[in-house]
Amino acid sequence: MRLRLAWLALGLSSMLILSAGVAAAQEGSSTVSKTPATGGGPKPAHDLSKPGEDVVPVAPKGEINTSGSDEGAGWDAAVDEAPAPTPLIGEERDAAVARINAYFNAITSLQGNFEQVDSSNKRATGRFYVLRPGKLRFDYASPSTLRIISDGHYLAIEDSELKTIEKYPLQSTPFRLLLSESVDLARDARIVGAEAAEGSLALTLEDKNRDASGQIKFFFETEPEVKLKQWVINDAQGLATTVTVTDLSPGRKVAADFFTAKASFQPFQ
Repeated sequence: MRLRLAWLALGLSSMLILSAGVAAAQEGSSTVSKTPATGGGPKPAHDLSKPGEDVVPVAPKGEINTSGSDEGAGWDAAVDEAPAPTPLIGEERDAAVARINAYFNAITSLQGNFEQVDSSNKRATGRFYVLRPGKLRFDYASPSTLRIISDGHYLAIEDSELKTIEKYPLQSTPFRLLLSESVDLARDARIVGAEAAEGSLALTLEDKNRDASGQIKFFFETEPEVKLKQWVINDAQGLATTVTVTDLSPGRKVAADFFTAKASFQPFQ
């Protein structure tokens, strides 16, 4: 059965779910193990802006009174002290957006690995390549038969098993936000929210097109420098797709024809 690529669908107006992709996915929810806290040692910093990471707080020595054996109260106290992401507004939000714009505008070429997780916890992995402006390629690992390629004008979704190509104008997809010659997120999208925590930053965007619905949320590391880590797309059906990128290698280039779709496949739109 062919699955669907919800994470490409945000900018496609009525085509919110493409017909040749991997299933729409949910952002993995963090699980906290209820373990009695012990005294001693420094309290680690927890970044709650990054989804999918377990958080097990450890209380500083002397903070929890264990003489009364009230472990539940001690646990609650430790959790309450964990730092939460701070919403950014006004000038702070503008500065955060400007910082992310500068990060993307400084990228000419980029490679890395990706992992995509769907709503039933099925995973798809592969490698991606970016050559700005306009060019992008996602190679899905077996058993998937998909490849996604942008040549700067059209984004093509190839299915090597069905020998088909689906093509969409790049400007109708969310990738246009990051692949344009000059990245300006405030100009090209509606900034829904921004939040910061220790060592991290998150931006939530909506398409400015009133006919489109859904949101995309980007997660970045900020220490020692800004680096993209993950994005989560929520579509109009309430489904979420989480894509995590790792092993990023900026500056490694490939030939321009590496971003050309297969002409031998039967294209349709």
